[in-house]
Amino acid sequence: MTRYDYHQKSIGGEYYSARPKRKKSKIWRVFLLCLFFAFVAALFIYVFPEVDVTVVPKTEAVENDFEVIIDAGLTKEDLVNNKFQGEIVEVEESLSKTFATTGEKNVGEKAAGEAVFFNQTGLAQPLTTQNKLVTDDGLVFYLKDNIEIPKAEVSAEGNIIYGNLVASIVAAEAGEEGNIPPGRLTIIDLPFSKQNKIYGEVKNKLLGGTNKVIRVVSADDLKNAQEKIVAELKPMLKKKIEAGLLAGQKLREEMVEYGLESVEKTVELEEEIENFEMKVTTKAKALTWDEDKVRENILKKIMEKTAGDKKLVQTSQDVFEVTVAEFDVNKGTAKLKIHARNQISLPLDLSALKDELKGKTEYEARRLLLSKDNIKDARFKFRYSITSKIPQNGNRINIILSF
Repeated sequence: MTRYDYHQKSIGGEYYSARPKRKKSKIWRVFLLCLFFAFVAALFIYVFPEVDVTVVPKTEAVENDFEVIIDAGLTKEDLVNNKFQGEIVEVEESLSKTFATTGEKNVGEKAAGEAVFFNQTGLAQPLTTQNKLVTDDGLVFYLKDNIEIPKAEVSAEGNIIYGNLVASIVAAEAGEEGNIPPGRLTIIDLPFSKQNKIYGEVKNKLLGGTNKVIRVVSADDLKNAQEKIVAELKPMLKKKIEAGLLAGQKLREEMVEYGLESVEKTVELEEEIENFEMKVTTKAKALTWDEDKVRENILKKIMEKTAGDKKLVQTSQDVFEVTVAEFDVNKGTAKLKIHARNQISLPLDLSALKDELKGKTEYEARRLLLSKDNIKDARFKFRYSITSKIPQNGNRINIILSF
């Protein structure tokens, strides 16, 4: 201890002989901290950064039309001539349903009475119970018995006396509307030229017609019930066929033929009943085919036609339209018209693109890509990057093609 140190101690001063060591320790800690941050920054600049480069190549649409034959009788496919094997599938399905009747029938009494029939011709006119006697309002009546209307004659005084006969008639249908007032009856079964000369007249109002309406099965009830069941059976049959299809096989509605096997019903036409049950059995016969195989063969032919170093690419704009031009389920054949629209583009060397992009900023990389003839657009997505620069490590550059 020096004299200076003793002097400091004698006047109460503290002894600081270790102070220079503390200063060196602080500088060292700052240095290590800076080194750590530099290391972390280096990781986020050179090691961690990764980028997804979505490249949209320029494409050109090409359209082609093909004729394809599907034949269930083929033992071997003819890919050159677009002839493919088909398969005939047959299924059957039944369905029973209950329906309410909607028909009505008047089972009341029929109006009846007498009419006088006149004949202005020179020949007697026979009439039967089948001849229709129609009023001006369209109501139909019939004779109760066959008759013969006498011919017209000339009296001794030279006057023409029309032949006439009184006969009983009855309404064709039950109901009060048959109680008609006096009026003319046209015999519509006679030739038109005779209808004004041979006719009937009701002299007194007809009586006895009454109404009693009951619910019956109408022709429309039976027809509509059958149509409704058949309409429900069709999708069931189609689903049954589809359930048995193999991978790649397709079923088109135009290549399915539906047939009615049988109709069973618990009622007869005009039977009085509130509800009735009907069971219908239908079948479907379809020609199925492997659409995947057809599509693959067509794409192969399109690629063969593609000129130069262009290549066929699959995009969301692709079209594969199938039209059934001819179909004969009994022969098991169909002719299909196929319209295909596809996209072709120039090839891209992804390895070369990665090399060109290394180390460039997003702006520089975008300009580089858009300057190429075969690229339409480019998008970038950086991860773990603080500089938005393309990594130097090609393994950290992911190029995604989007068509």
